[in-house]
Amino acid sequence: MTSPDMQLGALYLAARSTTQALRSWVIKTYMLRDSQLDAAMATALGQLDQVYRFALYYGYDVSNAPEALRQPITAYVAALRQGSSSLPGERPSRHLFKVHRSIEALVLGPSRSPDTLSEGDPS
Repeated sequence: MTSPDMQLGALYLAARSTTQALRSWVIKTYMLRDSQLDAAMATALGQLDQVYRFALYYGYDVSNAPEALRQPITAYVAALRQGSSSLPGERPSRHLFKVHRSIEALVLGPSRSPDTLSEGDPS
């Protein structure tokens, strides 16, 4: 694992550790049932990128959520986008999805193949 991969891996772990808490915040704040927000989508790059670009998670406004729940996600996506040809306001490129999947595979192990598209990732 290279140093940039290790840094992205650490940022990904920090983001991943807050996603379920942010999901719970959305459920409580918007009075939703747990089943309304697919837990498997919590770390999909599309979801994380929405927090970064628009302060939305599962389409719900999280601008009033505690900063501690949003900051690790925005830090990860900002680092992921660093050096990318994608502008900060643009949707993530296919390349960013591949990098995200490779970081997931490095951090989570072989059970999650980087060749498998997550729901919410462009095909």
